[in-house]
Amino acid sequence: MFKFVFIPASESEPILSHTASKQGGLSNDALAQTAKQYFFEKSGGAQQARTLDHASPESKAQLVQQIRQEYSASSSAIQTMDDEAILHLYKSTHASATCEIICLTVPTALNGYKAVSMYGDDNARNKNYPFNKRATELMKACGHALPSDGSNEDGKLSGVYGDVFVGRCLDDEIKDIWERVDMDVEEVEGDLDKIEWCRIARKKGGGGGHGGSSAASLSSTLQNISSNGHNNPTRALTNSITGYNENEENGYKWSQTAEEVELRFTVASGTKAKYVKVKFGHQTLKVTVAGQTLCDGETWGKVVVDESTYTLQDSTDVQQQGGRELCITLSKKDVGGMWNFAVMMNHR
Repeated sequence: MFKFVFIPASESEPILSHTASKQGGLSNDALAQTAKQYFFEKSGGAQQARTLDHASPESKAQLVQQIRQEYSASSSAIQTMDDEAILHLYKSTHASATCEIICLTVPTALNGYKAVSMYGDDNARNKNYPFNKRATELMKACGHALPSDGSNEDGKLSGVYGDVFVGRCLDDEIKDIWERVDMDVEEVEGDLDKIEWCRIARKKGGGGGHGGSSAASLSSTLQNISSNGHNNPTRALTNSITGYNENEENGYKWSQTAEEVELRFTVASGTKAKYVKVKFGHQTLKVTVAGQTLCDGETWGKVVVDESTYTLQDSTDVQQQGGRELCITLSKKDVGGMWNFAVMMNHR
């Protein structure tokens, strides 16, 4: 068993300690599954999924008609998709369990190869969930700078929104060890500047951010750690949920070799190539299918745009029989360099 913590957005509610089994390992991590299910239920996605699964043919037809009407002006592709494809697309975007994973520390020699990650709703800010002051202060205590409040287009404070879970793992690549270890309530509350793991995180090579007044993304913080010659945390639990060889994050699966990164999106059975738009950047990727943005953000490493491709094919997943799969291959500019995540999603 291991312990992790739950930090409610409401400061009137106490930080709670939870326990779970280690037996799932990285491939079936109990903390990741707990967080995904919590946010799935809280957002209403679970109820939507149950309702859709048990809906009558008439109700499904009515929903399809509403979707067609809603997107009649913005997406002509929706009008050409069959009813089954539209329902599959709706379920994958509105009724599927996902969460955002924020890397507070990556494993390094200085911190004993321990990674700390924060799990939250992947769209909490846009859902107008309350600002989580305690989670935001924890990010800062680990050395992560935030954009100035005045730079936010929505006028909101910079930081974390909604409830979050925080957990720790031991991730020693050399010894081939990955296991959950305890995170106690006392380690995430009080005077955070005096808490030992936060103090280590802020040090050079400590696995956290570098502090300072300028805003730095978590991806650039991690790149700085690697480029400065410190341990390369190739299996850090930044956005990994289901394993190193094939990870799952933000609604897609990804894997990598020394030369390439492959992302796989499950799409509706009626999806055709003309519905797909992929924009490759030197360190960005945007994927849109039938007017819906599936991925938009910064990649871990730099990409050779001219050598990156995508294909649309029948799904190889036995659980997605009859479905299709969009496979995107990114050619690494830094051959041999391993990525800690595929894409750090933009959340506005």
